[in-house]
Amino acid sequence: MSRRTTAVALSLVAAFGCHRRPDAAPDSTAAPQPSAKPLDRLAPGELNQGPGQVFGFAVPVQMHVNGAFLDVAYIAGNVTPEALANYVRERCDADHVEIGAVSTVFSHVHIKGGAPDHVYDFEVKPGRGPLTELVITDVTPRPKAPPGFSNADRWRQAGYGPDGKPLDVNQLK
Repeated sequence: MSRRTTAVALSLVAAFGCHRRPDAAPDSTAAPQPSAKPLDRLAPGELNQGPGQVFGFAVPVQMHVNGAFLDVAYIAGNVTPEALANYVRERCDADHVEIGAVSTVFSHVHIKGGAPDHVYDFEVKPGRGPLTELVITDVTPRPKAPPGFSNADRWRQAGYGPDGKPLDVNQLK
């Protein structure tokens, strides 16, 4: 065979032999289609979830908890208020969001993956300098005392007498 015949034969094999049949399964080595949001990368300005939690809310890695109490938590970090508001929006079920000039308030929200019977308010506001502050307040309605429940009954329920002394002396140990 001549070189010219070999070249023509190879080009025909390449042209017709490499096409896939229309009913064939797709090639698994094909590059994956790009999605709107990459699964393994953060979008520009997006905050990364950290290991810490407050009330079941994952604190961004770029922020730190200044104080966490029974019904309020204070968190601050060097992030933009917009990025923090977007981070909160993704992790809470918010029906009402107030966006103002000074702060963004997420009212009466449930934390995704948190306690379903608790309701919180989130306030995102600029702090001093480059800091942004997040205040999380537990606004869950407290159960009302049964009718006829006196102050003495409240003390007794807490394990104390009406004078504030423990009912059980062993409790002091």
